[in-house]
Amino acid sequence: MASVAVPSQAGPHEAEFQLSVGEGKILQFKKKPQIAAVAELVWNALDANATLVDVELRRDWDAITQIVVTDNGHGMTTDRARAAFAGYGETWKTGKTHTEGNTRILHGRNGEGRLYAFALGDRLTWESVAEVEGELVGVRINGDADHATIWRVVETEPARDKTGTTVRIDVPQGKPLRGLERQDAAANLTAKLAFYLRAYPDVSVTFDGKRLDPSDIIVGEPIDLRLDLPEEYTQEDPAPVVTFVEWNQRMSDRRMLICNADGIALYEQGREWTDSIVSFTPYLRSSLFNDISVDDLHGLPMSHGGLLDVAAKAVQKHLALRGAQISAAVVRQLKDEGIYPYSGPSASGTQAIERQTFDVVVTVARDALPVKGAARQLSVSLIQTALESSPGDLHTILAKVLALSDEDRRHLKNLLDSTDLTHVIEAATTVTNRLNFIGALRKILADPQLRKDLREVDQLHPMIAKNLWLFGEDWNMAMNEVGLTNVLQAHLEDQLGEDVVLENQLEPVTQPDGRSGRVDVLLFRSRRDDSSTERLIIELKRPTVRVGKKELDQIKGYARAIVDDPQYSGVDCKWRFYLITYDYSDKILRDIRQKDKPEGLADDHHDYEVWVKSWGEILDTAEKKLLFFQRQLNYEATDDRVTQHLRESYSRFIPEALAEDGQNGAAASNSSTGSETPSTLHP
Repeated sequence: MASVAVPSQAGPHEAEFQLSVGEGKILQFKKKPQIAAVAELVWNALDANATLVDVELRRDWDAITQIVVTDNGHGMTTDRARAAFAGYGETWKTGKTHTEGNTRILHGRNGEGRLYAFALGDRLTWESVAEVEGELVGVRINGDADHATIWRVVETEPARDKTGTTVRIDVPQGKPLRGLERQDAAANLTAKLAFYLRAYPDVSVTFDGKRLDPSDIIVGEPIDLRLDLPEEYTQEDPAPVVTFVEWNQRMSDRRMLICNADGIALYEQGREWTDSIVSFTPYLRSSLFNDISVDDLHGLPMSHGGLLDVAAKAVQKHLALRGAQISAAVVRQLKDEGIYPYSGPSASGTQAIERQTFDVVVTVARDALPVKGAARQLSVSLIQTALESSPGDLHTILAKVLALSDEDRRHLKNLLDSTDLTHVIEAATTVTNRLNFIGALRKILADPQLRKDLREVDQLHPMIAKNLWLFGEDWNMAMNEVGLTNVLQAHLEDQLGEDVVLENQLEPVTQPDGRSGRVDVLLFRSRRDDSSTERLIIELKRPTVRVGKKELDQIKGYARAIVDDPQYSGVDCKWRFYLITYDYSDKILRDIRQKDKPEGLADDHHDYEVWVKSWGEILDTAEKKLLFFQRQLNYEATDDRVTQHLRESYSRFIPEALAEDGQNGAAASNSSTGSETPSTLHP
């Protein structure tokens, strides 16, 4: 791309060039990955035959203020600097495959590497010393993001006594350089230079005081994966290959690297590879990429889509194999230590999934587990216990007990989300808890004395409020809409009578004679998305009330009053009103069993519905939805189990007779000496 020389007052030793591509084209490099930008500066040094390259991060109060890249390469003369910086995409490397003197393989040929420096800072300076006919000559090049198309090249006295180049990048105050501050920054840079550094062991690259050595982080030897090549690639010699390099630490840069046949990384391609067990980089190597342009690299999905697809499949296949090998080794070690928490075949499909999940989790956490002793055994037991009964606690254990890194926990979450293993275990726990709750509510309502003792305000209401899935799964996470209170309250007494109280205004009700009063409770919830709003209103009738025509007319009148209220009139919303009772009169059967309508639907309009349901019908419907899962789990909600579930989960909300039975049972168990007592614990 041509440039325009800008007149200078400094004479022939100074020149300015204005690139004709426009600032937008140049400033797009500010968005490049920061480690990739450092890599480009290192590659420029290596292409100048440097054997020593140092990347220094200068800090002030822990913030990076300047980046300095120093090398001992052949440097630049004024003429070469003018040629290199005068035009966008122009470079002395064009058409060449090796550095001067055929010493090493060239990396760059597109004249863009220097522009990557804008990803690191706004003011750029190159100071270079080269040798011409036995004499050292100096040159300085300046660039500024505020005038991104203008480059100033000045001939200077040599700034050093040997050839080489120093690049200084001033970092503006407040600019985050997280890509360089990460703990794995050096490892990420090493991954990009790995094949080059292995090929040329005399080359030394230092980043922030640490020499980059691939052997420090490579696990074993790189493996070339066989590709099931499309027909158009079968004649390539050498054939394209993916080299799979495994690392002993986590990498944040995980895209496939497109490389020439020698493994020199040219471009990052495709999505990030995420795996919670294996840290790796795949290198797609082919002579097809030896002389490829930047534009052609961007167009790889179009020009070489078939090759990229088979490469990705080969990586995925090998990744699954390595993950299984590592997991098997971890499990074998735990078994040898006698702390693997499972033995024998799994008793059910759910237990098999739990075991699979445990194997995955403990493999991911293998490096975070204590090395030996009681602490190691306790950590393994905590993981198993969380998976068995409370998967939601797993991430807390991994974070606070094992101190697993945020990165590893994020990878683990992605893995478990993608495989649905944790979801299955959570679903199994949810299903058994719901079956227990249904059985427990049946137990209370079927017993005349327990039904009589059940209080709506502080017992029935809070239990139902915690289990709104009884009215549809979507209501389980619905919110209590504060703004709805005033409208509901305004029509409450006129339509439903003075014995009905909103759930957010519940207080102990006392009759004039001092006895506890009985009221009906009105629950209300709402849920919204981008396209609709739904509201659920539930009137919980006292178990002693048998619903008849009067109560039905009341709830229908209340529904119409709410929907027609000026605050909601004309608002796009679907209302569902439920009247829930222990029993209802035969006199309303015609109203709730209408032809071509679901049973219980008493009033049906485009903006609202009124339903009358008995507790038996509500529980039957909910139980049927859980029937399939119940069969898969081979789970039966026995009387002991449902009673224990009530005492463990709803001890504050159940009639005293149930709670007292539990306390008496515990006392009897504690006082017995050798006699067997029925267990109420889950098997």
